[in-house]
Amino acid sequence: MKRIHIRQWMVLLLSGFLQHSVSGLMNPMGIAYFAAAYMWPEHRSLLPVISLIGMAAGIPQTMLLKYLGILIGIMLITYILEWKKAWVSQQEMLLMLSLLILSADVGYGLAREGVSIEAAGRLLRFGAVEAIFGAVGFAIFYSIMKVFLKDNVREVPVSEKESEENFVRCRLGDMASSFRKLSHMLTNEIPEKEGLSEGEVAQAFSEVTETMCAACGRREHCWEKEYYDTCHSAYNLLHMFSENGQVDRKQVPAGFRRRCINIDGFLKETNRVMQMASVNLRWQNRLNENRLAFAGQMGEIAEIMDDLSMELSERKENSKQLSDILIHKLEKKRLKIKKISVTDEGSHGRRQKVYLIARVRRGRCMTVKELAELVSAAAGLRFVPEKDSPEVVGRKYTVFELVEDTKYRLIQGGARKPKEGEPVNGDSYAFIYLDSGQVLMSLSDGMGSGEKAKEESELMINLLEQMVDTGFARRSALRMINSVMMFHGDRQLFSSMDLSVVDLYSGICEFIKIGASSTFIKRGEKVECVTSGSLPMGVFPEMDCEGFCRNLFDGDVIVMVTDGVVNRFSHGNEAICDLLSEMDLTNPNAMASEILNEALDCPGEVQQDDMTVLVCTVCKKPAAVL
Repeated sequence: MKRIHIRQWMVLLLSGFLQHSVSGLMNPMGIAYFAAAYMWPEHRSLLPVISLIGMAAGIPQTMLLKYLGILIGIMLITYILEWKKAWVSQQEMLLMLSLLILSADVGYGLAREGVSIEAAGRLLRFGAVEAIFGAVGFAIFYSIMKVFLKDNVREVPVSEKESEENFVRCRLGDMASSFRKLSHMLTNEIPEKEGLSEGEVAQAFSEVTETMCAACGRREHCWEKEYYDTCHSAYNLLHMFSENGQVDRKQVPAGFRRRCINIDGFLKETNRVMQMASVNLRWQNRLNENRLAFAGQMGEIAEIMDDLSMELSERKENSKQLSDILIHKLEKKRLKIKKISVTDEGSHGRRQKVYLIARVRRGRCMTVKELAELVSAAAGLRFVPEKDSPEVVGRKYTVFELVEDTKYRLIQGGARKPKEGEPVNGDSYAFIYLDSGQVLMSLSDGMGSGEKAKEESELMINLLEQMVDTGFARRSALRMINSVMMFHGDRQLFSSMDLSVVDLYSGICEFIKIGASSTFIKRGEKVECVTSGSLPMGVFPEMDCEGFCRNLFDGDVIVMVTDGVVNRFSHGNEAICDLLSEMDLTNPNAMASEILNEALDCPGEVQQDDMTVLVCTVCKKPAAVL
């Protein structure tokens, strides 16, 4: 108990420190930490006080109200939700935090800068990005606290989970519908204009003539006796500017030059007015672009909520007969079962989960591994403990989660080499094992080479890993990252993204390519090449997530390469296919090194780009293990 007490004090003091560290710009991490710590009721008496002290000591008074409003909003909404039901889920707190950060950022900005369309668009864009990072920060802090405060994690009976999931699923559906309507409303804004409209040209015409002709001594002659010719000539000058971007004296009709006694001043004013109109046009198009990007983000949030809702919907209660069999056989093994539930969860193949509340009846304690073996023997399937499950079955009722073991495993390897003359490789990669029983292999090629390319590709990989770990669907995460790249500030550097997602239950692999090189599937001597013609991330707001699915079998090999490898071969993909077809190596690291060495040995110029090769072998687990 003393150890837990000390840990709680560490969590509280860290909140005060993080709030004190916030200064200048919106920092969602301090707020995200507060929301994560507020999930534990033991902290709620002192957490707001310590956080407020930290804020008052470190935040300017002009910003204190904004942060205080977010904290009060979290506490108030949490109280309302817990008044209606027993507890607040992680997903509910994440959504609440994101919306509060977004609304606070926009409201504070408008109050400080004044209400305008331009400011609203910019603040909405900034607030959306901050809300995303706040949500990611909350997920990270909550996961850390769940391990750090493991003994204090509240266990929710299985019987309560079903009703809570139904409630959350309905709320997610309603919120998704609202965000989707908002996205459609913003999408219906004025589209991008290529040039000035007739009304804008007419307004510019009136401004020029009022400025230059109102006090002119020849006004009566030009605008009464020669009205048609004067008007026609002035309009022609404005349209010439729209086409050429400038009007000079040579372009003025001879008749208009003879009539106008201040032709140089008229031309100067015309160019000034039209330049201002062109600048306004560019800013209007930029605002419309930001609106469309923000609308896309709202649409992505709706998709994320739909994915979460679908994930809950796919969780189906299995037959009660199997639950009764498990209870009967487990109670024979000195276990007392209070509640048990067997569910089928979403995947390409069937993936079963066992939730049970159990304790030992007498004798020594039992490890969770032994419990999983007993459940496996009773169910006829291989089950393993979930990573967050308690390690021991003791004399107090505890919630345990067991998941059906995968049928396949992966052996991976790789080889890489930076561009000639560069100290670092601009390519980045990661192997991410998901809770769903899938392995996500990601490879990003930062455009160019060196440190800048490495930073861009690492940013892509890190954001993807954090978002999929949080529960974002792959395509939703990629579209969100693309939006962030669009507003990253450097429009000259883009990054490709190459994904291979292997389902370890079914053996189905999905390939998603965004401006990436080909991927190769080796099956014996046969080699298949998977290609795509999509553009890299960060180029356009609308991103094409082209996907291909293939069935993999025992012994199949997946080879992912960057364009630096492909471009070294004179015949590109065809040459790599021939190389893999003749290769008899089985070790992934050896295969990757061999492919890289063959590329380096190709005749031609020095190495012009970073080179990375990833190799992954699909292996079926032995029948004895299953």
